[in-house]
Formats: sequence, C-alpha cells, structure tokens
Amino acid sequence: MRSYPIGNDEKKELELLKAEDWQINCLKLNPDYVYWGNKENYMINGKSWSERVYLNSVKDLWELNDYNELINFYFEVNRENHRCPACDGTNLNTDTKKIYNDWYTHLRTDGKEGWEYDLTEVEIKELVKAGRLTDLMGINCYYDEESGKWIGYIDGKKKEIDEPKYPTPREVNNWAKTSFGHDSINQWICTKARAKHLGVYGHCKNCDEGYIYTEPKAKLSLQMWFIHPRKGASRGVYLNEIKEDELPIVLDYLREARDRNAARFSKL
Repeated sequence: MRSYPIGNDEKKELELLKAEDWQINCLKLNPDYVYWGNKENYMINGKSWSERVYLNSVKDLWELNDYNELINFYFEVNRENHRCPACDGTNLNTDTKKIYNDWYTHLRTDGKEGWEYDLTEVEIKELVKAGRLTDLMGINCYYDEESGKWIGYIDGKKKEIDEPKYPTPREVNNWAKTSFGHDSINQWICTKARAKHLGVYGHCKNCDEGYIYTEPKAKLSLQMWFIHPRKGASRGVYLNEIKEDELPIVLDYLREARDRNAARFSKL
C-alpha cells in the first residue's frame, strides 16, 4: 500500500496487512504520485547506473552528495505474500471460479462455448446498475447502493432519475458480438450475479483476497529515486524495511535530500 487508505476497499486491504499506526501515518508523507517503483516499467532491468538497487538496512543508505542526489520517494506498507494456488488469486470458491473461467470459450474444459455472449436478465440488471452498458442505454446512469437511488448524468451533472429500461438479452448479446464487447470488469460483475442467482457464490477459504501472507505482520519500506548528475543517469533504490526506532533517521535523511534540492534552486 502506497497511499493513505480512503475507500472501503483500501481500508479492507489495510486490515489484511496488519499494519501499525506509525507505519500507516508514514503514508501521509508521500507525494501524490506513487505509481512507479523498482519492480515496475523500465526499472525492471538495466545495468550499471540503470540497474535497480535494494538496501537491507537503514545503515546501507547512500551518502547524499553531488554524485548521488535523491529527488523523489514514497513510503510503502507491505506484507510478503504469494498468489493462492487453490483459487489462482481470484479469491473465489470452486463453483464460482468455474463460472468465472467458463466466461471465455478458450478457458472452458468441457468443449462448450463461453457464456459471455449468452447473458440473461440476471446479469444484465447488475451491469446496468454498475453503469456498464451506457452504449445501449441512451443515458449514462448507475444505481447508488448507499442512497438506494438511480443517478444519471444530465448535461454533465449528476441527477436523480427513474429506474431506466433495461436492454434485452438479445440486444446485449448482439452488441457484445459486434462491438468492443465486454471487459474484465463486466466479467466479474456477471460472474457474481450468476453465481448468486445459482446459490453458489462464495470466496476461497484458503486465502485473503486471493493471497496467502507469509509474514505475520506488515513492514514499512522506502522507494527512492536517485540521479547521478555527472553521468546523466538515474536509478531506483529500495530500502526493504524500516524499524520504528529507525524512522527518525530516515526522516532526517529525506529532509536532507529536500534541503539539497531546494538549495540548487535557491538563487532563482
């Protein structure tokens, strides 16, 4: 987790991480954009100064100087885990997972066609409530579960509307065959709707949200981005774990980097 939790899904993820308050509070110190890291995009591979680096201890932090300038960072709360082999990371029970897999013809094991082009009124109602069939609706709308009201976008503004008329299964299935069709979000919505209708919906009993945690609780890590001005190069440096009593050292380190960055522009 790289951002302070706001929504219900993020708060649920936080509960599974079993993070302590001091770790969570560090997320409030992060910059707004935290969607890069040592294991992502172009930071995956490289040699010499383009190669990603991992530090095991606060004692391994690089000295900040003209050859090593720290220009960006974010704290991350994480807990070692691996994908659940029983549900393949879907967090679905066996019956629901089969419905999910049978959505596509190429994933079926019984030789039959997938049901992505054979939706019924049960799945279509849930798609409409989620605002997923606007191409067929003639209006951009969704059902607000919290207020129990239908909301539509009228002239760019949200307004309460009457329950819309649902497209027929024939209309939806023809649309799916002749247009861009359904995406993975629609697949999840339809799977849940059909499984509930059949009375088999449920989650995997072997994992938490599709993952099995191999650490007893969360740890705090630090992703950093360094540049080497004289080489014209940069690299990602990741501090694997910060203990609570080490946090003041790390914060002083980041403040030093902040001051060095500010000093370079101080004459403007």
